[in-house]
Amino acid sequence: MLCKWSLGAIMYEMLVGYPPFYSDDAMSTCRKIVNWKSHLKFPGEAVLSREAKDLINSLLCSVRGRLGSKGADEIKAHPWFETVDWDSIFDMDAAFVPEVNDDLDTQNFEKFDEMLSSKDTYKNFVGYTYKNFEIVNDYQVPGMAELKKKNKSKRPPMVKSLFDSGSSDSPETTTRSASDRPPPTPTPPVAKGSFLKLLPPEHDVRSKHEAC
Repeated sequence: MLCKWSLGAIMYEMLVGYPPFYSDDAMSTCRKIVNWKSHLKFPGEAVLSREAKDLINSLLCSVRGRLGSKGADEIKAHPWFETVDWDSIFDMDAAFVPEVNDDLDTQNFEKFDEMLSSKDTYKNFVGYTYKNFEIVNDYQVPGMAELKKKNKSKRPPMVKSLFDSGSSDSPETTTRSASDRPPPTPTPPVAKGSFLKLLPPEHDVRSKHEAC
């Protein structure tokens, strides 16, 4: 089914040079389309016939009064198409025939500046992570001194305090000086020699078996 609204928008752009509800952002364009009665205007520099303006206004309007609601023949009968022979339109020569050398020829398309690949763009930001907060001291940044002081006062708890049920995580209870720490428990000496020497004497083993 033919979209008559789109036909009117395309006709406007072809005769004027830009879309009828053009705007810098999509939201503004949508607002203009919804309020088409106040935003559909023809610029003074665009030379359009009275029939062309009437046809565009008949297509860019509400659904109830839109031209072509009864079929495509209603649009063909508009005065702007008075000189068009619809029966032999496929036999007519086009007003402009583009020159195309092959299926991949793009010489008739608008040329755009080449964009950099995102794979190479990220390299420009390597090393830009901000780490030196000392340089901020040269500037009067509100709250920066308090923030640095707060960060310095915080110390992580000792590993031992994490396993003590009654201990506190505050630095006063978890940190000890070298003089307050208890002496390390001495490690018993390791017996040297054969493993058999560590067994009890033979008579002690035999007496234990006899007792059983």
